[in-house]
Amino acid sequence: MDAKDLQKWQQEKAKELFSYSHKLLDAAKQLSEHHIAEIEWGMKNALDSAKSAAKNDLAKLKGLQEDASKEAAKRAAVYQKKVKAVLKDLGDNAADETEKHLEKVRTSLVTWLEDAENKLPTHAEKLSKVVHEMSTTGQKMFKEGRRIVNQVADTAEKNLDDLSKKAAGSKKKTD
Repeated sequence: MDAKDLQKWQQEKAKELFSYSHKLLDAAKQLSEHHIAEIEWGMKNALDSAKSAAKNDLAKLKGLQEDASKEAAKRAAVYQKKVKAVLKDLGDNAADETEKHLEKVRTSLVTWLEDAENKLPTHAEKLSKVVHEMSTTGQKMFKEGRRIVNQVADTAEKNLDDLSKKAAGSKKKTD
């Protein structure tokens, strides 16, 4: 990379980092909004329980607690999915940016090797092909690794969902 290309790349990188910082702030805002909604729900539930306890209405208090525990389980699952969606979006964006920069580095390396071919002996052509193949393979491995990580995360989430459904089913049978 010559100085002009390096300066242009640094400017692009600064813009991307600025954009990514805004994405992180948006993600933090979304997570905070989800968390605040859960806190507000918990406060409302605690207030209802306190009112019922103050009136010494134990039957109503027991019903409120049962309803609250059922609702809490549902809300926890929804909250988990919202958080996962935000984090997955951030992870995908980070992986896309990394992949883009790896491609720029690979392209720059290949260009440099092609220029070096003209200046070096005949063995440089073989070296250029090897490096080009290695960088292409590395890029393919990065994409495949990213796909595998996403697949494992989705499978783990499905297994957790299945397990929680089985646990909920067994609780109903014992009640």
